[in-house]
Amino acid sequence: MSKIQKADPLARRKAIWVVLVATILGVVAIMAFESFQAHFQSWLEGKIHFLLENTIVVFTISLVIVSPVLGAGTYLLLLGNRTVRAQKFPPPGYAVARDTLVLEGSKGVQRGRVIQLLSLMLLCSAAAIPFIIWYIFLSLTSET
Repeated sequence: MSKIQKADPLARRKAIWVVLVATILGVVAIMAFESFQAHFQSWLEGKIHFLLENTIVVFTISLVIVSPVLGAGTYLLLLGNRTVRAQKFPPPGYAVARDTLVLEGSKGVQRGRVIQLLSLMLLCSAAAIPFIIWYIFLSLTSET
């Protein structure tokens, strides 16, 4: 017989708040970027020589930009590791926002491995972005 882990009302409220705050921050960031885009573009055009000479600054800025994705990938990797170790999904100690079927044994390990694989793909792609941007700026400096 399959076990069902009951939803935790506190986890549900927390998830709703996280999504709500992230959505509001995203909308504010998009609106701010839209309103300051012309000013930012003119500032960037004035600083392009500085950025081309200091590619480490570009690398650092791009690393800061992808840091939320790196954080999410790290969280998912830890979740996958705990799932594989416990041979159970969701792993012990994790609250769920809705009633969830508990996968135990090989199915739990399989779910954990999928989470690990996807998190590694996410981490690798997010970590590659600053290096790609740095390489592009570095190649632009060698041409000039």
